[in-house]
Amino acid sequence: MLLLLAGAAARAQTPPGPHDEVFARGRWHADASLSGALEAWNYNTSHEELLGIAEGATYGLRNGLLLTLHQRVHYISQRANDTWLLGLTFGVRGRVYERGRTTVFLDGALGISDAAIATPPRGTRFNYLAIGGGGMLVRLRPRVHLLAGLHLMHISNAGLRSRSRNPDIEAIGPTLGLVFGFR
Repeated sequence: MLLLLAGAAARAQTPPGPHDEVFARGRWHADASLSGALEAWNYNTSHEELLGIAEGATYGLRNGLLLTLHQRVHYISQRANDTWLLGLTFGVRGRVYERGRTTVFLDGALGISDAAIATPPRGTRFNYLAIGGGGMLVRLRPRVHLLAGLHLMHISNAGLRSRSRNPDIEAIGPTLGLVFGFR
């Protein structure tokens, strides 16, 4: 039993191999995450709370820089009728610091979305998304990483219908997920 534990501890301390590096050039990874956010400041008549899930893929453009593509589904609780928002975003994630099993990153993404009803109230169903933040990845085992972060999400129609129909949402909250590497 002690030999098994010692072997497991040694494997956990080994540096990542080339197939395990999340920010390596030419590497694909899939990720899934949960998020929650509260409206940070309010320029509309409602106060929104967001709960979401995101699934996506990342590709290493070069060492330390990833291209990201995510599908996002958010439940938005707002003063009027609550709604569901489906979004698609693309962006970049860059490594800032790495030590041992932990990597710190910054990321940002832009995209589009469609909601079941106007969000926020007086807005439109179609909105643009801008998401930015940072976090850390912790290697749990080969090709599996825990993702934890804090993100700001901006939802706005950019005045497509008129300036009077351009309320927006700026929400900030935590993200927690898993990242899986491919061979």
